[in-house]
Amino acid sequence: MKVFPSTIRIKTDAKTGEVNITNQVEAVIYESGIHEGMALIFTGHTTASIHLNNADHDLEEDFHNFLKELVPNKPTYRHNKGEYGRNADAHLKSLLVGNSVTVPITKGRLALGQWQAVYFSEFDGPRSRLISIKVFGTPEGRQ
Repeated sequence: MKVFPSTIRIKTDAKTGEVNITNQVEAVIYESGIHEGMALIFTGHTTASIHLNNADHDLEEDFHNFLKELVPNKPTYRHNKGEYGRNADAHLKSLLVGNSVTVPITKGRLALGQWQAVYFSEFDGPRSRLISIKVFGTPEGRQ
């Protein structure tokens, strides 16, 4: 089995938002030469998330509106009163959504559902963000 580690860097330009990173992940898989296996996509940022969702711009906005209603940034959060800033809501949203996904690789491509895409969610931007990708599996022609 081959393991191929890589990273991608993105810059977000708003406080919150969705970035479809499917093409960047596919480029890493192509570079890896892995034909059958898995891709782990992870962010170590505690105010951002990685998830799968329908590749629809309206749904991206609906998703953030839903999270904003579910987790408003209350001034009463202890984190918001401390030395770390006023971003408790961003941390809580990241906890709810998660920081990684693992997706099968079939014939050198992500084996996503028909409408699925890999998303990076920004909850405390704008920022420069690093996403780790680890591709593991077998190259074409090897079992």
